[in-house]
Amino acid sequence: MLKILIDLLPAHGHFHAILKIAFKLKNDGYNVIFGSHLSMQKEIEKYGFLFVELPDVPVTKVNFAVRLSKQNKFITYFYWFLSREKYRKSKKDVSVFHNAIHLIKPDLILLDEQVAIKAFLYEMIDFPVVVFQTKPDTRKINGIPPFTSFYLPNGKLTREIYSNFLWFAKLLKYKFIYLYNRILSSGQDNYSILKKIGKDYNIDMNKRIEIKRSFGVGIKGLSRFIISPAAFDFPHPEKEQVYRIGPLIDIKRDGNILDARYSSLLARIEAMKKDKNGFIVYCSLGTISSNFKKEVTKFFKKMVQVSKSNTDCLFILSTGKDFNINDLYPIPDNLFVFDFVPQVNLLNYCDLMITHGGMNSITECVYNDVPMLIYPLSLKWDQPGNSARAVFHGLGLRGKIKKDSVKMISKKLIRIKSNHVFYKKNVIEMKKKFEEKNQSDELLQIIDNMLTNFNSL
Repeated sequence: MLKILIDLLPAHGHFHAILKIAFKLKNDGYNVIFGSHLSMQKEIEKYGFLFVELPDVPVTKVNFAVRLSKQNKFITYFYWFLSREKYRKSKKDVSVFHNAIHLIKPDLILLDEQVAIKAFLYEMIDFPVVVFQTKPDTRKINGIPPFTSFYLPNGKLTREIYSNFLWFAKLLKYKFIYLYNRILSSGQDNYSILKKIGKDYNIDMNKRIEIKRSFGVGIKGLSRFIISPAAFDFPHPEKEQVYRIGPLIDIKRDGNILDARYSSLLARIEAMKKDKNGFIVYCSLGTISSNFKKEVTKFFKKMVQVSKSNTDCLFILSTGKDFNINDLYPIPDNLFVFDFVPQVNLLNYCDLMITHGGMNSITECVYNDVPMLIYPLSLKWDQPGNSARAVFHGLGLRGKIKKDSVKMISKKLIRIKSNHVFYKKNVIEMKKKFEEKNQSDELLQIIDNMLTNFNSL
């Protein structure tokens, strides 16, 4: 039985995005193994997959300016500047990583694109790698802004000029940060160390590195599976070795739908639907909201006021387990607050979702015919670009979480409510396009062909 190792970034959103792919491969007879951080073990094994902990290898950037500002770290880094200790330790870490991979003996590695630079580690020991990504193509494409940008392309000339400007600014900042860290660390940053190790294996990383990307560092010449649906993206010609296989996502997830408060909520919603009375609004800012406590707290407080101003709507707010619900009191009668709800189940009953714009939440909204009002939390990830794509395709509206007032949020909510037929029609059309790919078996044929080619080399 051929083994496929899925080297996964330790993020639950990434796991759920590739879960259906893993099941398709498993059902086709492959032995599918997930490798990641221990924090992912419980979630992965819950779905019946074998989990292995992959040794930590420092292949991501280090902010030396921040770390050097901590006095207790200064002596350690000063020692690194004057010795090869960092190089020796990193080389040992790479050796431990290689030993772990040799024990698994995978026939193919599906590598999370967000840590694509790890492909060099696999290349050092001759294991074939294909990159998968949950976002749109992260690389520079003419006329398409970086996915970290809010920019909505319109007008061919304007689109080309401004998109190129956004890329220029992003890449200039990236190069500055890289040089800053390299100089400050005296060449002891992780990327420089990995380049030195690569030379021991006759790998010239400078010729293969890809920096014209929205996020992080990549490698040229790798095939890639893009799970983010082509239909949702801005129209553009694809680059070489790109397989748009998405969404390929299973939106049927477990949820504690037997909770008494939740059951009571569903009963109230069903009564409202039966009487054709009310508009159901669900608000959640995703699993990453704990990383943005200040912004999230302010926004949720605004949502309390929005609820008070829109008494003809029923609001459900999911805060996450780390949020102090007491900060929201007093809570109006038309607002239900939970620390967790089974999102996929709840969306069956909703007319609108207010979301941070993660790709998984957008896909779940599309499959449940739910228009969106998107408030991106992070300007470093795909949420701003996802919000632009949602507006481009008429799936909803968007706002800026720090700037939009209670009045502005209400205004956008009312606009979607007043034009709900229009937005819902567009969402349903997008769902039809998603469904054309979601059951596709082309992934299996692509992987079969890749394995045949790899084995013939």
